[in-house]
Amino acid sequence: MTIIRVIIKVCMIGFLSLALMPAVVNSKQQPRPNDINVEDFFSNIVYKELKISPTGAYYLINSDAGDRDRLVVIDRDTNKPISSFEVGENKRISEVYWVTDERFIFQARTRVGLYDDREGPPNLYAANADGRLRKEIFTWDVAGFELLSLLPNDPDHVLIARYFWRDKGQPKSHIINIHTGEIRYIADQPDNSQQLFADNEGNLRLGYSYEESSDDKFGQGSSYLYFKPFEGDSWQRLIIDSFKPGDTLRFAGFSNDNRYTYIFSDMDSDVQEVYRFDTKTRAIEQLTNESDSDVNSAVMGLDGNVIGFEFVPDTFARSYIENGKTTNLLKSISKAFAGQRVTITSATKDHKQAVISISSDVNPGEFYLFDTETLEAKFIAARLESLESNQMAKMQPISFNARDGVELNGYLTMPNKESDVPAPLIVKVHGGPHGVRDYWGFDPENQYFAANGFAVLQVNFRGSGGYGKEFLESGYGEWGRKMQDDVTDATHWAIENGYADKDRICIYGGSYGGYSSLMGTIREPNLYQCAVGYVGVYSLPLMYEDGDIPDSDSGIKYLREVIGNDDSELRENSPVYQADKVKVPVFLVHGSEDVRVPMSHFEQLTEAFDKHGVEYKTLVREEGHGFQKEENKFELYPKLIKFFEKHLD
Repeated sequence: MTIIRVIIKVCMIGFLSLALMPAVVNSKQQPRPNDINVEDFFSNIVYKELKISPTGAYYLINSDAGDRDRLVVIDRDTNKPISSFEVGENKRISEVYWVTDERFIFQARTRVGLYDDREGPPNLYAANADGRLRKEIFTWDVAGFELLSLLPNDPDHVLIARYFWRDKGQPKSHIINIHTGEIRYIADQPDNSQQLFADNEGNLRLGYSYEESSDDKFGQGSSYLYFKPFEGDSWQRLIIDSFKPGDTLRFAGFSNDNRYTYIFSDMDSDVQEVYRFDTKTRAIEQLTNESDSDVNSAVMGLDGNVIGFEFVPDTFARSYIENGKTTNLLKSISKAFAGQRVTITSATKDHKQAVISISSDVNPGEFYLFDTETLEAKFIAARLESLESNQMAKMQPISFNARDGVELNGYLTMPNKESDVPAPLIVKVHGGPHGVRDYWGFDPENQYFAANGFAVLQVNFRGSGGYGKEFLESGYGEWGRKMQDDVTDATHWAIENGYADKDRICIYGGSYGGYSSLMGTIREPNLYQCAVGYVGVYSLPLMYEDGDIPDSDSGIKYLREVIGNDDSELRENSPVYQADKVKVPVFLVHGSEDVRVPMSHFEQLTEAFDKHGVEYKTLVREEGHGFQKEENKFELYPKLIKFFEKHLD
């Protein structure tokens, strides 16, 4: 039996990086509602991401600095920062990779607001560990890009797909020098492809295109696949007989020998399953079958290659495709940290050391240094170091049938308090709404509410992602209707099963969740005692006129599919036009810089509330689509607690 030795060794990088990065942490003390410190839950996360360099000489940390991200490099010999820099206001950093022993690359893009899922286009940067020779090596302007490979056999270059607008988005492969930014065209891609994929060695092997005419329904266009055979040189087109218009497909990576590629698709199933495509024989084998949810992600090993797949039907489940050393190590680590999600963030090139991330519903995330030879795991840092896992509330998966028999899944977070009386309940509705879902895992909002004595109920109503194509599309055209009924049915389920007192329930949500909160009080005037709309959509007709969604033809097509374009129906399902039916106190929170759901939604609703005498309070701050700045989060959440307490006592 493999034994993992966990050594609780607190490396001092946490203290040193905090001391040298004052902008990351706001030291101003805020009031503690009910002796619960809001800062413990919503302070900027210093350790969002942590990766070890190829030689093990450095840690590279991606840190939340409020309205931007910051990169910090720690010298492991001295345990001190040797460089620290950021790209600019509202710039979020992602795709951070070590390319050489001393140089790394990363992407940075504009993101304004917590729920901003349409970030600005990324630019590509490179820097040395000591902070010198920082350079923007690709700027998104007349052409965009996608990183395809780090080119393991060419330490001076990376491979990208370059998308020129004049080519209607068709990619052309290029290599970029990570030191100079010099870019060179590589004539190796299939005609008409819209996406390219490289194998583990950096060779272009796959292409994909999707075409949707104006006559096609949203998401019902045609897909085309191209591949370069194993040990072959010419591109071939792949026709999959069972692949139909509307079916989805994602490439997940290649096998270690680069012969097989793994595909996520729902071509033979309602949910996305895992398939293995043999690029030598053209055979396609289905690896998973009758899954309860879409495959969520690939599981990566020490070398960054695919070793398994993860599903999230309720908590999470993994399926491995091989039983090699890396898989057995990951299984052993997972066993030592039972019930928690274990991922390998990075490893040294000799695979002797790896940084692993551990998280769960009660653990916001911890990083450990894992020695693959001695099997010792040494604690490095925690994402929210002031929180103790044993004091957090469990996130319990739930399932029930809606009024029409459709099975719904969700989560219930109960406060850690022994009482025969049900805790006051917050029905929390996720945003999106289509393709988005609630997941099992640490949620600072849930934990903060639970610490203050509130239970939190979440439901993946129809239209949510993760449970198959039919479930997703069943929400189209159901805003304020069946989607809202699902939230109502979840609330009744909690009451009927003794988790909630029917007279102590509030509904809360952000973006679409804000819309649903208001529609909940309109559709069910006696079910909720209060409502919170956080950067919410309040007028469906206005979605065609304001914000960034109607800026494109595809955005208009999306709106027509998911909310329709009958003006009378849009008004019937809009809080602005049904404000006279709101009979409970409302708290509206909005960002004045929100471009996804502009202030016009907030302004029209408050005007309607004033007209009809609805009781409401507001909080507006200079933020985007959701609050990101510490001072605003520290102000918002205590006010939410006071609002809930006032109306749920």
